[in-house]
Amino acid sequence: MSDFLPQDLPRLRTIATYLQRQLREVERQIDQAERWKASRAAAARPAAAPEWTPQMDVGADPRPVAVHHGDCNVGGRRRRPITRRDAIEALTHGVEACVLCQPDRELQILD
Repeated sequence: MSDFLPQDLPRLRTIATYLQRQLREVERQIDQAERWKASRAAAARPAAAPEWTPQMDVGADPRPVAVHHGDCNVGGRRRRPITRRDAIEALTHGVEACVLCQPDRELQILD
């Protein structure tokens, strides 16, 4: 046996019980740290860009003036996400397509 451990069985069992409790506490702390790390990693991931965005007019009547692909930065801050169906509907009802990202080509809308 080890030189620093007692020789009698009751004290060895007491030490074993103490160490088992300590091990459970360390494992609980590890689990907590892993959950925290996973939540931080999830929060650090950037949100996916919307697939389509209309650029809104700056006037008193905020109506869409152009449709952009979600990655296009031309529309500035006056944009909000829309569905593919809404983008097609806007383009077929007279809203302009961005000349840079050309959403009409990807949506297969021909003039």
